[in-house]
Amino acid sequence: MMQELLTEMADLLNSDGVNYSVFLRAYSGVPESASDIDSIVNGVIGHDVVLDGVRDANVSEVVATLRQSFGYVGDESAGPGASVLGSTEFSRLLGSIRDSVVQLSQTAYGIKSFEFAEGHPAYPVFWDFAYLFLGNDKHVLLVGSSSD
Repeated sequence: MMQELLTEMADLLNSDGVNYSVFLRAYSGVPESASDIDSIVNGVIGHDVVLDGVRDANVSEVVATLRQSFGYVGDESAGPGASVLGSTEFSRLLGSIRDSVVQLSQTAYGIKSFEFAEGHPAYPVFWDFAYLFLGNDKHVLLVGSSSD
């Protein structure tokens, strides 16, 4: 469900932009014996990554980051279409993604924020985020970025 919403949001933000491409992905994996964040992220993404700046986060931070990132205005040379950010579809998707993130946080025993030093699954230029929701039954990694 989360990936469907993220795909819809990426498609919407990509639909009327200029030199603007959005990548949004939810990765998930079953907890294994690995307990360090690097190993967990390597496992759910499926390729080697190097992380930097790993720290604890909370759901309020995640929601604020999503609002700020998805609402990025850009300028005349690069960014989403102005009509997209003011649309009811944008508001609906943002609310649904927020609700899904809050629900996900209620089943997580921790949330980690970090940056990819190596191995980012996309090519961030304007904004990016990575949040790992640690769960007993599954871990969920939210990754988003935009580029030109």
